[in-house]
Amino acid sequence: MDRAYFERYCQRGPYAEIWRDHSGIENCLESFRRMRLRPSSVLVLGTATGEVLAEFERICHVRPYGCELSPWAHARIPARLRRRVRRADLRRYVPALVRAQQRFELVFSNSLVYLEERDVAPVLRDCARIGDWFHFWSSTSDDYEAGDRYRTLLRSRAWWRKKFVQAGFAPTRSRYLWRAPRE
Repeated sequence: MDRAYFERYCQRGPYAEIWRDHSGIENCLESFRRMRLRPSSVLVLGTATGEVLAEFERICHVRPYGCELSPWAHARIPARLRRRVRRADLRRYVPALVRAQQRFELVFSNSLVYLEERDVAPVLRDCARIGDWFHFWSSTSDDYEAGDRYRTLLRSRAWWRKKFVQAGFAPTRSRYLWRAPRE
């Protein structure tokens, strides 16, 4: 994903102006407020240009770790935040975190829709091993496409729910927040 992708994000406009509409950050933070939780460690899978990282830092006072596939987007993450963000594909980054036995209180992503269907189960299983909570916001579904040719995994909420449950996650009162199995 290059500069043009982020300048016409979802065929709507510049990513910097519309990122909140597609990130799910508002829902995530509100869910944590309602549950009286404050994540002390956050992993963002698909950080884009870093806006969501800055929001976690501002609201939760935590500097997230993460990964971003696009070289163009990664280069635009502010330097103080980019130090904790690898330019990597989440399909390889998450298993590396498992091998390193890293843990995060919150795994946050809206990037699962960019994966191939066969990659979802292993990624979610690994995420259940490294995180306590997973917030997944899909701004696409099988009946709505956000004008983004890279978002290829258009599935219903029921389909995503099944995948999270199969990976060991338990649903919460939020449709987007999942609790990982306790060890």
